[in-house]
Amino acid sequence: RTVDCFGPQDYSYNELAKFVYDITGQEPTMVDLPRDVGKQVVKPISMMGSPLITPDLVDMWCEDFIPSMTQEEYDAQPSSEKNFTLKDLGVNVVPMEKVAFSYLHRFRDGGHFSLEKGYH
Repeated sequence: RTVDCFGPQDYSYNELAKFVYDITGQEPTMVDLPRDVGKQVVKPISMMGSPLITPDLVDMWCEDFIPSMTQEEYDAQPSSEKNFTLKDLGVNVVPMEKVAFSYLHRFRDGGHFSLEKGYH
C-alpha cells in the first residue's frame, strides 16, 4: 500500500530550510548547485561508514513531492486501489507554523532562554 503524506500547504526544500533557519536563528550559507555537481560533491562522502548524504538523496532533494490528488479525490478512491493519506491513519494535519516553534526553538544557540531576560 502507498501512504501519501502531505499537509495543508506545499513547500519546496529551500523554503523549508529558510523557515527552519529563521526559527533556529542560524545563518548558514545556502548555495544552489546543479544536480550533477551536487552528486559529484557528495560521492566521496557517501562511501564513508554512515554517510549523512548520498547521491540518491541529492536526486530526491531535487524533486518536490506534490500530492497527485486533492484530499477529496483521495477519499473518493475505490478501497481496493486506495492510496492512504494521513487522514486515513487518523492523523490531523496542522500547519507547520502552528507547531514548529515548540520543536525548533531548542536548536537556537543558547536555546530558548538566550532570548529571555533574567536567565543569564
